Amino acid sequence: MHNNSHWLRQIGIAGRGVVLLCNVMLLGAPLAIAGDPVNGGKLYNQHCKKCHGNDGKSSFPGVADFSRGEGLLKADGELQQKIITGKGMMPAFRSVLTDDETSDVVTYLRKLRR
Repeated sequence: MHNNSHWLRQIGIAGRGVVLLCNVMLLGAPLAIAGDPVNGGKLYNQHCKKCHGNDGKSSFPGVADFSRGEGLLKADGELQQKIITGKGMMPAFRSVLTDDETSDVVTYLRKLRR
């Protein structure tokens, strides 16, 4: 305990603020949980392939292209939200897919470019 007190005195108030901020950011940040790309592929083929194509490249104008990564320029959470709520021609999958399944689809999409 004595060593910790000494260390805290050494870094001063500003240093303690930085340590506190880092702890808050780490504890408050959502954990990134990798989805299952195999299940994501099955779900993609079942629900997404009609519009987004076999390899993520759609022949429809205005539909996200996942084959070159342009449709993947968003964070995982944003992509999941788009799957859940839909947008434009894309239907909402809120009542079709669970949160884990949307995570699986996003993980699969990230692997299309590899």
